Amino acid sequence: MKIVIDQNIPGYEETFARHGEVLQVDGRKLIGEQLRDAQALIVRSITRVDAALLADSSVRFVGTATIGTDHLDISWLERHGITWACAPGCNADAAAQYTLAMMLLASRRLGFELKECSIGIVGFGNVGSRLCRLLKTWGVVRLTINDPPKAATGQCGLSDLDHIKQCDVVSFHVPLNTAGPFATQGMIGPRFLSCLKPHALLVNTSRGKVTESRALHDWLVSGRGFAALDVFPEEPEIDPGLIAACTVATPHIAGYSLDGKMTGTLMVYRQFCKWLSTPPAENKLLASLEMHALKPDQVQIPADAILASCPVQRDDANLRMVTGMSPAQQSAWFDTLRKDYPRRRDFAGWELPQDVPPAQAAILKNLGFH
Repeated sequence: MKIVIDQNIPGYEETFARHGEVLQVDGRKLIGEQLRDAQALIVRSITRVDAALLADSSVRFVGTATIGTDHLDISWLERHGITWACAPGCNADAAAQYTLAMMLLASRRLGFELKECSIGIVGFGNVGSRLCRLLKTWGVVRLTINDPPKAATGQCGLSDLDHIKQCDVVSFHVPLNTAGPFATQGMIGPRFLSCLKPHALLVNTSRGKVTESRALHDWLVSGRGFAALDVFPEEPEIDPGLIAACTVATPHIAGYSLDGKMTGTLMVYRQFCKWLSTPPAENKLLASLEMHALKPDQVQIPADAILASCPVQRDDANLRMVTGMSPAQQSAWFDTLRKDYPRRRDFAGWELPQDVPPAQAAILKNLGFH
């Protein structure tokens, strides 16, 4: 069997390579010719998988080691008998933790206390629900949740967007739906932005096309509000003007923890083995991950520990280096930051020093640190 796999998917040696020949590829530049004699394809969200890519191939299994599937033409795959798989929730802890870190860095730069804010969460799935728990642990008491698909099933405790728009901070954790009653593409547009509370902080770590770039840029430069963005509408083509207008801007790496990546690999691998009707090969991918240690000066203030484990300030500074680059250089730099992203562990992969003050230790352990 020949298995084509994105070069940035870790752990393939202990998993997919046990079942055949593996060809690693650049997922952004993948072409049909590379798949002509392959039976399986494993990708990330940067690869569009549709008829244009697979029509002349022998691929019968497609797996994406990501939570989203908007880059897969699922209806075409199913019509042609191609099994597909994804990894829902694989990096939810990472994305929620990184979102909290983005909020904390933004609060420092803007001069407010996060726990004193009213915070709205749009989308209460794997990431949104985890973020809610983290914020409650942090001490935020005014939380408003919006999730129309869940509300339609009768779930209680949810609010409409009118209530969300009155929050000090609004954070998006939605899939990219281009049509239907729960469409999300472009929902952060002129109408939504015009109704937000003055000087609100908008956070988006979900999908770039949930945002209308020009509308958000104009809203920011007008001084009506602030933004912390990890995703952008036309990645890897990015608008330096929008980045400059953001309080915090990072290169689509909120979910890029090593824990999340390895979990994504394992989730898709298990579905791949189910497709093959063969037991998964034994591996210790997650158990073998090295623990990181926080320094004593990083835990005196709990926010410092969060920003040490989720280095938002470093990622923000790196992305802002696009200033002065040509459009081609900007796109290449965006991809480089993601491709060469340093190893990052979830909170559970960080050990606290022995002499952490009890109050700080309690907060950090409740957040997931060891």
